Amino acid sequence: MNREELLAIEEHFIGQAWMNPSVYENLVALCNFGSRFAGTPSEKAAREWLLQRFQGIGLQTVHPEWYTYKAWERGKCEVTVISPQRHSLSSALALVYSPATQADGLEAEVVDLGHGSAEDFAAHAGQIAGNTVLVDSGTPYGHVRRIHRREKYMRAVSHGACGFLFNNHLPGQLAPTGSLQPGEEAEIPAVGLSLEDGRYLARLSQQGAVRVNTFIDSHTFPAKAAHIVGDVPAAHDGPHILIGAHYDGHDLAESAVDNGTGVAMLLALAEMFAPLAGKLAYSLRFVAFATEELGLVGSTQYVEQHRQELQQIALMINLDSGVDKGLGGFVYNGFEPLGVVIRKIMGQIHEPLQLGPQVITASDNMPFVLAGVPALNPFRRSLTISAGRGYGHTKADTLDKVEERDLRESVMVMAQVLLRLASLEGPIAPHLTPQETAEMLRRQQLEETLRIRNIWPFPENNGQHA
Repeated sequence: MNREELLAIEEHFIGQAWMNPSVYENLVALCNFGSRFAGTPSEKAAREWLLQRFQGIGLQTVHPEWYTYKAWERGKCEVTVISPQRHSLSSALALVYSPATQADGLEAEVVDLGHGSAEDFAAHAGQIAGNTVLVDSGTPYGHVRRIHRREKYMRAVSHGACGFLFNNHLPGQLAPTGSLQPGEEAEIPAVGLSLEDGRYLARLSQQGAVRVNTFIDSHTFPAKAAHIVGDVPAAHDGPHILIGAHYDGHDLAESAVDNGTGVAMLLALAEMFAPLAGKLAYSLRFVAFATEELGLVGSTQYVEQHRQELQQIALMINLDSGVDKGLGGFVYNGFEPLGVVIRKIMGQIHEPLQLGPQVITASDNMPFVLAGVPALNPFRRSLTISAGRGYGHTKADTLDKVEERDLRESVMVMAQVLLRLASLEGPIAPHLTPQETAEMLRRQQLEETLRIRNIWPFPENNGQHA
């Protein structure tokens, strides 16, 4: 494809991004299904609709890829302060894969660990065993990465805590949810609380011992899920670019930002690129991933099922919550040659975007990164470590949080970037060997947190020099 052809297609794409009504209508349709939480009727309805949409927009070899997993269903959840004064916390909800408590609940003393950093746990190491830990969803000022919920939870487990309370660090009476273990029932009962309820407990604990009773009714059950897959073949056989977005959400709201926006972008890009079959240098594979919110269960399954074909994936692009006041930039997950390519493309499209080397560890790119596959994540303009995930994983993740203009702008930018990537002659970025991947993750100081979260797949001596 010569420069004139590329610019003509780009101009057409920009017009589609701003004029095609389906860009926003697809998001509305997804939100109308409900939360799309794994194992629910809304997830099934969204899956069937996506299969029809992939076929309708002209993708080729459209099919579902099925797998089995362990689904989780929440029931009643209560947290009651027993002493120094009796009080029921109205915001309480179980975190995903929390085990149920006994019928009379779990009574224990609360230990307030603030942000729940490694330093916070170390400072209170002698007080944690046999008690319920209280941490918030924030990250201490000065940290270069967000401390993930599962890291805090597993530190609590390893220190012998019997319960885990996880309060939002943002106001609004919004309790956060999220998974505790990838696809498995977790070790100790865990509850999400609003900032207001968490601060109430923290204030009481400053005055003396606080005891709470935690009651959770939940259970797991076997289930089946499916990714929806469709292709845009290239002019010649060869590696492909995989563009993915998870269509499942949490069972509190419409999951509009996380990740209705990502799926809307996926569908818009698929509709743009489908007519280019046979004209691009790289084939494109569009994948609507299932069960991401259960701990990357679906994308992990995809990598395992395609283990023998991973060398044919030139690049994985992960569209996850990439719309909030527009697209802010990209992270290239430690793959430095990929960063060089993206930096050049950003200069070509003249967009004021940021570029970073960070590895995103809690989204569908991560199983590909661990397998050495180059991965790219767009991020939203307002994303900061201090803000965390904003309204994501709360009952406020609703359609009104998404501005149509922001969605269209993000589609426009992604279409320009993807067009240039798919038109490149020659390799995009090399895969990493297991040793190289381990060394890269160590340079980003991620080994400890990945080990704590039980997702470090490398042998003890991998990457270590004699």
